[in-house]
Amino acid sequence: MTPREAIRVLLVEDDEDDYVLTTSLFSEIRDAAFQVEWLKHFSPALEAMAANRHDVCLIDYRLGAQTGLDLLRAALERGCKAPIILLTGQGEQEVDIAAIKAGAADYLIKGRLDSGLLGRSIRYAIERQHAAERARAEQARLAAFGADVGLTLTRRDSLDSILLRCAAALNRYLHGALAGIWTHDPEDRTLKLRALSCSGGSAALTTATEPRVNWDLQQLAAGHPLLIPQVVGDARVPDQDWVKAEGIVSYAGYPLRLEDRLVGLMSLFARTRLTEATIQEMASVANGIALCIERKRADEARDASEFKYRSVVENVKEVIFQMDATGRWTFLNPAWTETTGFAVRDSIGRHFLEFIHPEDREQHCEVIKEILKREKSDTRDETRYLTRNGSFRWVEVYIQPILSPGDGPGGASGTLRDITERKYAEAEIRKLAAFPRFNPNPVMELDADGLLTYLNDAARRMAETLGATDPRTLLPPQVTDIVRRGLGGDPSPPPPVQVTLGGRTLSWSFFPIPSSQVVHCYGTDITERLSLEAQLRQSQKMESIGQLAAGVAHDFNNILTIIQGHTDRLLAQPGLSGAVLEPLRQVAEAARRASTLTRQLLMFSRKQVMQPRVLEINGILANMTKMLQRLLGDDVALDAQLPAGLPPIEADAGMIEQVVMNLAVNARDAMSKGGRLTLATRETIIDTSSPRSHADARPGRFVCLSVTDTGCGMSPATLERIFEPFFTTKEVGKGTGLGLATVYGIVKQHQGWIEVQSRPEHGTTFHIFLPATDKPVEAATERGPSAQPVSGGQETILLVEDEPVLRELARLILGDYHYRVLEAGTGHEAIRVFEEHGGAIDLLLTDMVMPEGMTGRELADTLRARRPQLKVIFTSGYSADVMGGEGDRDDIRFLQKPYPPPLLARTVRECLDM
Repeated sequence: MTPREAIRVLLVEDDEDDYVLTTSLFSEIRDAAFQVEWLKHFSPALEAMAANRHDVCLIDYRLGAQTGLDLLRAALERGCKAPIILLTGQGEQEVDIAAIKAGAADYLIKGRLDSGLLGRSIRYAIERQHAAERARAEQARLAAFGADVGLTLTRRDSLDSILLRCAAALNRYLHGALAGIWTHDPEDRTLKLRALSCSGGSAALTTATEPRVNWDLQQLAAGHPLLIPQVVGDARVPDQDWVKAEGIVSYAGYPLRLEDRLVGLMSLFARTRLTEATIQEMASVANGIALCIERKRADEARDASEFKYRSVVENVKEVIFQMDATGRWTFLNPAWTETTGFAVRDSIGRHFLEFIHPEDREQHCEVIKEILKREKSDTRDETRYLTRNGSFRWVEVYIQPILSPGDGPGGASGTLRDITERKYAEAEIRKLAAFPRFNPNPVMELDADGLLTYLNDAARRMAETLGATDPRTLLPPQVTDIVRRGLGGDPSPPPPVQVTLGGRTLSWSFFPIPSSQVVHCYGTDITERLSLEAQLRQSQKMESIGQLAAGVAHDFNNILTIIQGHTDRLLAQPGLSGAVLEPLRQVAEAARRASTLTRQLLMFSRKQVMQPRVLEINGILANMTKMLQRLLGDDVALDAQLPAGLPPIEADAGMIEQVVMNLAVNARDAMSKGGRLTLATRETIIDTSSPRSHADARPGRFVCLSVTDTGCGMSPATLERIFEPFFTTKEVGKGTGLGLATVYGIVKQHQGWIEVQSRPEHGTTFHIFLPATDKPVEAATERGPSAQPVSGGQETILLVEDEPVLRELARLILGDYHYRVLEAGTGHEAIRVFEEHGGAIDLLLTDMVMPEGMTGRELADTLRARRPQLKVIFTSGYSADVMGGEGDRDDIRFLQKPYPPPLLARTVRECLDM
């Protein structure tokens, strides 16, 4: 691009500060102008990149729930042609490597970015993109040139017709204005014009006047091409008036030679400057044209003198042979050695069957016998001849009898033409023909006018399945425009196009074949893939929401611990007046209700403590039926379909009951005018070949619990959000929006998944899949709260809590019970306090998550290494799951926030007394 042209830049950046910083760098680049479009989100950025209206795309690696790599890959799949540069806030080698492998043009680190580096990266990316496009176009042009000339040389036309087509190809592919082919007469050492082709429709170029160049035949015979970059004023091109009138700039001539003999000459006049590259391109087809000229001239001279005949026989590439009446070679030309590797002198006198492939001998022998017995005047056969290196060559045998005076044996003569490459090509063609025919996906072919010229059986079957009378309706409506653009000269294939028909989505890819003027169309049914991708995106969204909910619950539990702890301490004070006592009770009750909400959030985020045991789900449901019927009311019928013989599951019985209760409450609210709630269980086995209806589905044995109501149902928009915390369609005050979120978290925590089917006015069904187990069913055990009074002690407790107010509360509670309390706000501070007191600590009470890079578990490991008898209590706003297996030890306890003062005191005393 010139400096005055504005470079169109797409900047995908979700941070406004980074956007301002990047655009300021653009303003510092003086040698180019930029037109920047800023997008913050993934979806609009993907659409903009697929539209290809920018010269370069800069995308940030961090884009919320998705990454710049996701956007890079998606954009390339959608046909983005602009170079893509990935921006990141920190240098990560694995991200760098992944970006380059995915197709990024460059990878820049924001902290090291300046205007010079940004300008160079954009300039180099655009220049590399343009260079790649030019290289692809050049490669396609040369391939088409070779293919065009190659197909022309296989035609059975006259030599002049073939050479005229070759001259036209020189003009068309090598950007010529006038191309000619001359043949060389070795007797009078002259060049004779055999073909002349022009481009552009110039009247002067279409005249019969033969363009003249002063060729040096000796140089041409030696194989030296002639390149005149500037013909104006060059004495080797005598007709300067014609050159100037037609605007001819340069000339290239390439000799046509066979075995060091001059056969002819190719010439090209151009209105642009020709280079050595043109000479190399002419050289790529020179041998084929020379061979064609030689073969055609040999045919034309068939009736010439014996000398000329012998010259042709000795130099032709086909094997010419003669055999006697017994089948032994009497004559072979040098092409025999070129084809088989056997020397002519060693082969003369040997029987032809010695050189036939053993599998072909019997059949080919019958063919030869018919000729030797004069039962046929001539025949053709295809067979395999052995070669000296042990391989074989396919040859086409043409043979006819040699007529001798009288009735005596005369033998036979003929030719062997090597058709090995043709055979391989035919086999490849058959293989390629079988690909579309037996392809399970639809394959079609359209001509340049968009008319259907071929379709495979899969396309017919799909059209029938989708109720389409015309298979062409499977294609996009704009397919005719796609075909015309594809055959209009653009070397890159058109981007895939999706079509939705009969509830199925087809993705069509189009591949133009300019040489045949057709476009191949390959279809793929991506309905299931799109469904799974949507489910995966929903699962990822729920996972992100879960992480957010867990963080909120953790921080909120710290606050509730402070509120609940101070309130309980005040309530425990004697002599409080009614004006103070009642508000304190209201605060305590509100804190307990708030802690219930945080427990539900932790269940949704799968960070709530879980007490699994092996149990039968039917037993849980059977015990709940009476309570559920009272909950549902008289106008809702309860139907429990619980077949015997189901495998057990490993689950927390209380959590499973909460799942059923929450679903039942939702179903009751959806059936305001009464209805039926059905609970059904069944065993299901998913193998590797089963279709996946959900992103979390996996092979294995599962127990499926189905909860079906006949209520009002839900719209697709509502279905997408039902598991989000605090999302509800109920009136204000009728629900918190945590019921289904809790169900979702509990099922995920049990390694299962939920599938929902619902339509407005047609009810709703929840299918809950839980992994089955082969373990024996465990007996239920009841754990009740301790009735022992809480007592204090004189031990020393190291209290570690990064929240100052919460640390102060815990110190006051422990002081109420007469413990000696040492405080620390971080793990490193706790180690210092431990050392200052000589390790004389009886119990460590520490939060699990703390700043400065040391967790509560790491602190406990460090201190217990120095004092093995140290008792430990972990606290956290999360559940005991954050402890892993540490909570199972006798000298380690876990206390979940928020906790009342008596529970803290009881836990401390029990841990110290162990």
